[in-house]
Amino acid sequence: MNFLTWGGNVSGGFLRSHVVQEKRSDIAYNIELAQLADRLGVEGILYPVRYVGRIGGSASDSGQLDPLSIISAMAMKTEKVHLLAAILPGFIHPVTLAKAGATLDVISNGRFHINLVSGWFKAEQEAFGIEWIQHADRYRRSEEYLQVVKGLWTKDNFHFDGDFYKINGGTLSPKPIQKPYPAIYQGGNSEESQRIAAANSDIYFMNGAPVEELIEQIEAVRGFTNKRTVKYAVAAYVIARETEEEAQREYAHILEQADEAAIEQFKKSKETKGMWKNAKEISDFVANNEGFRVGLIGSYEQVAEKIKALEAIGIEKILIAFRHPLQELPVFYEQVVPRVNSFALNTK
Repeated sequence: MNFLTWGGNVSGGFLRSHVVQEKRSDIAYNIELAQLADRLGVEGILYPVRYVGRIGGSASDSGQLDPLSIISAMAMKTEKVHLLAAILPGFIHPVTLAKAGATLDVISNGRFHINLVSGWFKAEQEAFGIEWIQHADRYRRSEEYLQVVKGLWTKDNFHFDGDFYKINGGTLSPKPIQKPYPAIYQGGNSEESQRIAAANSDIYFMNGAPVEELIEQIEAVRGFTNKRTVKYAVAAYVIARETEEEAQREYAHILEQADEAAIEQFKKSKETKGMWKNAKEISDFVANNEGFRVGLIGSYEQVAEKIKALEAIGIEKILIAFRHPLQELPVFYEQVVPRVNSFALNTK
């Protein structure tokens, strides 16, 4: 199993809860986190994108750092960890993204990726004068977006005639170092997102969910692939402790301190068809991206066994979130990862 973690470029933490948690988003913190991930052998860091608000619900006035910009800085401070930028198509033209992405792949020596998110936050886009188009059209635009980016990354004199984008013989140079192009991650749990991922993306990112729901999503994507290879990843919030009792106490404390105002605000702001459609309990909304629904809560051994169960259904990557990443990530790699994978990692 391969593991990714979240970058700290959006302030406020990843829990909609009043508990103490890591909230920083400054450059110094992000460098420390990225270099720690690099030493531990974390496969990648995903830098989320927000123009309004936060991922979690904790109050913070530090705002948001742009994922592409922060990746340019982190690329110079790390050597191995891959760097993923979440991209909202409405905010950045695919030609601009293709050029910036190729440049970042060169700067990082082949470690840049995008995670395309079609968008669920209507108020965010409208606040900046970006037209909010219907769900089906957002995914048609996303499909064209990926086709343009991949075309410019792999071809010279590229032509494209779509409903949203038109390219008339454009050539970008240099091309990315990774061939044929940097693997593309894509989020979204609706049927439209599954169809587009099956045809255009390399890794399909799912919100947290129980194994049965994840199996349904994987089978749905596989039904659309026409034998094309797609890998599967899921977001999960981790509470791994020496004993199950300790982990469950912390989980209960987080839920007891749930920020119900932030949760209600989030529920009203999202406009989606797939993600959060099965989220019913308050616990489903406390952790970002439905992270608690995966169930990675318990002793080190229990969490490892649950990860093995995810691996058994075809998931190859887990995007892990923690309350205190700098403290918990090394423990996770010391106590959980060796129980999952057959090799030991250096945590010094």
